[in-house]
Amino acid sequence: IGAAMNIETGVYLGPVTTIPVVLFSGFFVNFNAIPGYLQWVTYLSYVRYGFEGAMLSVYGFKREKLNCSEAYCHFRTPSHFLKEMTMDQANFWVDVGALCAFFVFIRVISYLVLRFKLKMM
Repeated sequence: IGAAMNIETGVYLGPVTTIPVVLFSGFFVNFNAIPGYLQWVTYLSYVRYGFEGAMLSVYGFKREKLNCSEAYCHFRTPSHFLKEMTMDQANFWVDVGALCAFFVFIRVISYLVLRFKLKMM
């Protein structure tokens, strides 16, 4: 954003575009709480894939039950926690692939924008 525009516009558009990316990542708002007509936006958030991949790496891969000091522990089973977060059907390697694709896409777009701006000088 900063390379494509002047500094005033970049300073404004940076946070404005970051808010929806973070909001639709599943970190603040659970996926099942997002209305159906907006759920497709979550797939455009690179933060979603990072958060989902982190949750799967910690609580996924058939992890054994957690030790709880209390008599009742709601999230003793990690798979129950993933189901509560609506990440039980997620795939870790899809998240890794999506993050790699975002990385390549952003690099290519940045290169093209910088190349275009340098040609304009």
